[in-house]
Amino acid sequence: MEQQRYRKARKDAGVKIEQAAASLGVSITTLMNWEIGKTNPNARNIKEMSELYGVTADYLIGIA
Repeated sequence: MEQQRYRKARKDAGVKIEQAAASLGVSITTLMNWEIGKTNPNARNIKEMSELYGVTADYLIGIA
């Protein structure tokens, strides 16, 4: 499940949810919703998350 990867990648990178939300230009609620699977990030957000967390976009979407 991608949502679990979003949270794991953030935590493994040592990025707090507040820092991630600010860097991605979204609210904490939005980021939390991505991490629990309530909503999904768009392609741009996935790209930005991959750069911020130091993982590939493929990893985040579950194909690597």
